Amino acid sequence: MDKLDFTRLKENTTHGNFILPFSIYKGTISPTFPSIAVHWHEEIEVIIVIDGSCNYRIDLDSFIINKGDILIVGPQKLHSFSLIKDNTMTWISFVFNMDMLKSSTTDGALLKYISPILNHEHELPTFIKGTSPCYNTIFNLIENILYCYYEKDIAYELELKSFLFHFFALLYKNNLIEQQINKSLLTVNTMDKIKSVLNYINEHYTEDISINTLANICDYSEYHFMRFFKKHIGLTCIQYINNYRLEKASILLTTSNNAIMDISLEVGFDNLSYFNKLFKRKYNLTPKEFRLLNGIYLKN
Repeated sequence: MDKLDFTRLKENTTHGNFILPFSIYKGTISPTFPSIAVHWHEEIEVIIVIDGSCNYRIDLDSFIINKGDILIVGPQKLHSFSLIKDNTMTWISFVFNMDMLKSSTTDGALLKYISPILNHEHELPTFIKGTSPCYNTIFNLIENILYCYYEKDIAYELELKSFLFHFFALLYKNNLIEQQINKSLLTVNTMDKIKSVLNYINEHYTEDISINTLANICDYSEYHFMRFFKKHIGLTCIQYINNYRLEKASILLTTSNNAIMDISLEVGFDNLSYFNKLFKRKYNLTPKEFRLLNGIYLKN
């Protein structure tokens, strides 16, 4: 991992734009930021673990990921990260919408290789380990993709697209993309239910959310729903909602000058003492300490 100077890459906090739907992210899983909640997006995300290790969940599978691993998150794949004890894991990723590789005219290569990925007929690899025979080739290409976007030389957009096409070509040539074996109806229904519940939480986390409402989304009893959620997410529903709200609060604490009480209300907590208690439990810091640790000296 020493070949690539990751510190030179500027952090980008948006998914690009309509003209170039591509962006770069950097992040850390640590005792201060111990998790990234289960989420999904339409874009493809390619992640390199720069250092450390953590727990990684994608769809219904769990793994421990380590330094050097290359993770590939396909469209609409549920994924999350969580701390292993006091370990710290740092990562860099690029996220892009496959629309940037599409053509307005009929293209045999797109129909044969790109469309099946979007249609979930071909399955992207979950991760590529350093022991893979093609690891160095793919890693070097990822270096080129990151530098191309960072440097933004003349015609970098064309070069970036060519690198992305080459990325998929390497995956196919090394038999890392497989034809999707038809998933059982049970698995498909399970993923659809989970996504529907997570979408609802994402849209309503600032409001009161009842277990009954979420259970109705899945057409389950409350008892069945709570068992279902814990089995597939790894947390109780209440734990997940609280963690989601706390992660939103941590962002606001470091990006806004809102008072801590206002932030607690904004993310769905109507009791400041309860918010402070849960925040301290998750981050081992009070909201005020968290804000100061991250260099934010604002009203509290």
